[in-house]
Amino acid sequence: MQQVYLHALFALVFAAILYPFIGNYSIVVFLSRFVFDIDHYIYYAVKKRDFNFVNGYLYHVPGSKVHENHSDSLHIFHTWEMWLLFFILGLLIHEMFIFILIGLIFHM
Repeated sequence: MQQVYLHALFALVFAAILYPFIGNYSIVVFLSRFVFDIDHYIYYAVKKRDFNFVNGYLYHVPGSKVHENHSDSLHIFHTWEMWLLFFILGLLIHEMFIFILIGLIFHM
């Protein structure tokens, strides 16, 4: 679980650095830094038919009791197509999508 705390801590520091430049959009960047890992959980829940969030997390942590090699996985939010979609939405719909994209890129 230490990885989750570090993930959130780095997201918080990054958002705090951005706050003077982008204001409240730094909250969007903060959330998008780790919320998009939900696709890992969705993959686990569909594949294993288990909706236990902790097991879904541990499934992706090497060395954990439920970890399995899953090289066949597709994590939709980690694809360049999704990044392109957020970029286009940011240009056409609302600038918030650009800040979501920034958080997602720094997540990677």
